[in-house]
Amino acid sequence: MTHKTQTAPGVYSRLLLPVIVSAGAVGLSIGLIIPLTSIVLEQRGVSVVAIGLNATIYSLAVLLVGPFFPSIIQRTGMLRAMIAGALLSGIFVFGLWIEESLWYWYLLRFFLGVTGGMHWVSSEAWINVMAPEHKRGRIVGAYTTIWSMGIATGPVLLKIIGVDGAMPFVISGLIMGGAAIPLLLVPRVDQANLPPRQYRVLQMAYVAPVATVAGFISGFLETAVLALLPIYGMRSGIETAAALTMVSVFAVGSFVWQPFVGWVVDKVSFKTVALLVAVVSVIVVPLVHINLQLPLLTGVLLFFWGGSVGAFYTLGMVNIGQVFKGADLTAASSMFVMAYTLGMVVGPLIGSTSMHFAGPVGLLVVMGLAPLIFIPLVLQTNGKNT
Repeated sequence: MTHKTQTAPGVYSRLLLPVIVSAGAVGLSIGLIIPLTSIVLEQRGVSVVAIGLNATIYSLAVLLVGPFFPSIIQRTGMLRAMIAGALLSGIFVFGLWIEESLWYWYLLRFFLGVTGGMHWVSSEAWINVMAPEHKRGRIVGAYTTIWSMGIATGPVLLKIIGVDGAMPFVISGLIMGGAAIPLLLVPRVDQANLPPRQYRVLQMAYVAPVATVAGFISGFLETAVLALLPIYGMRSGIETAAALTMVSVFAVGSFVWQPFVGWVVDKVSFKTVALLVAVVSVIVVPLVHINLQLPLLTGVLLFFWGGSVGAFYTLGMVNIGQVFKGADLTAASSMFVMAYTLGMVVGPLIGSTSMHFAGPVGLLVVMGLAPLIFIPLVLQTNGKNT
């Protein structure tokens, strides 16, 4: 029996809810381990360049191994790939405390990128395979919200448990490995009748340009804003505490809006919502700069800006589910994750370079122009599918 014939009440909840919970747990562990490793390396006197490389290696692993994820997932199955990805990632997190060698950390961070990426791609493909067509947007919106909330909560949890000793590594590893537990509750589903894969991962950049660019823009904007917005605020005359608050408001907007965006996508055409999101993401940026000395208005604008940036991810994932079926979902999901990861790497680099040459406003110029590349792609789409 394939998922298309599963119509019993509550079956979709049993297929989808545990995967969403698992993604939230993985996000929480990632949100904890990223600042933890950076702080620990800083305390050990490691150079800032080496710390930055340590943070980048995870993304590098996703980019290098991403093309092979569909083949791995096809052999193991999406559910088993998720379980294995969570358990192995938990083990690698534990391993970070065993040895302090920097090269050893680099190696484990690379393996974390491989296993974490496998869970990431598998969970997104699973959500799209199992989501009912008429509820796809809402389910994807819930998924992206829980994932983002997990990442945002990680630094808060780290502040509570501290960065000293083995405890933060143990807790992060338990959370990561524990992400496999809810997956054990997912009913067995025979996916033998799903359509075979027609496209390779890298082909998806051309076959699925809307989703690919949406993923890239999401990673580009989200990472650059979170990393550089405090610097923009402080260099523009805003106090440090207020500058950090700007980031928090942006981050809250990025996940609070996603269920609503998903619901709207289910009700109206994808093209309409995608254009609206892109236009909002462009228009709101100069308004933030103009009204920077008005904290309340700036907060509202940042809330909407964060929502529009987060919506690129939701829209990209929904688009994949609308257009592709079967094994092609894993290829499209791999390309989407790789595009997002590439944006994560490139965004802060371009944003910081623009600030170096043009001052604080250089960041907003780049952030405001980036979504413009999405608009012509969307205009070429027809109705709900692209």
